[in-house]
Amino acid sequence: MRLAVVGPQNTGKSTFIQDFVKTFPDYITPAETYRDVIKRKKLDINQKGSEETQKAIRDFLYNQICHNQERNVLFDRCVIDNYVYSLALYEKKQASLEFLNETFDMAVKHLEFLDGIIFIPSAVSVKLVNDDLRDIETKYIDKINRFFIKTLFLLHKDRPIEVFVISGDRKERLKLARDIFHFINYRLRL
Repeated sequence: MRLAVVGPQNTGKSTFIQDFVKTFPDYITPAETYRDVIKRKKLDINQKGSEETQKAIRDFLYNQICHNQERNVLFDRCVIDNYVYSLALYEKKQASLEFLNETFDMAVKHLEFLDGIIFIPSAVSVKLVNDDLRDIETKYIDKINRFFIKTLFLLHKDRPIEVFVISGDRKERLKLARDIFHFINYRLRL
C-alpha cells in the first residue's frame, strides 16, 4: 500500500511514521522529506509562508509521490497538506486563486499514486513543539484542522480514496494502523 500521512503541524505525524515503519518492516518512508526542502532552501512556512514557498514545497511533494516506485511506502505529507496551507494563505491574500486552483488540481491528480490517506487531526494529547518548522498558535492549528476536514471531503467527491483517521497516544495510533491493515486486507480478498 502507498499511503500518505496528512494533518496539521504538531499532531505527531513524524513520530507516527517512525513508529509505523518500526512496527511494519515491509514499509519504508522516503529519506528526504519536505522539512529537508524547507531547511535547504530556508523557506518561510505556515503563517509566514508565501505562494513562492508553497510552490517549492508542493512541487517537491508531488514529485516525491508521483516518481516513487516503491510498493509499500508511507509518505510524510502530500499535496493535500500543501493545498490546505495555501488555502490559509489565500484567505489572507498571500496566495492567488490561480495558484490555489492549480494546487487543488495537483492534489486530485497525485491521488492516482496513493492507495489511501491517513489523517491525524489536531489533538490536545500531543505537546506543541516550537522548532521553527511548526506553528504553535492553537487558533491557527484549529483553522488548519478544519481546512483539512473540508478538503478531504471535497477531494473525496472528485476522486474517492480511503481516508483513515488516527488519533490517541502512540500505542493507540499503532493499534488503529493494524486495524486499517486488517480492513484493507479484508477488502482486497472480496
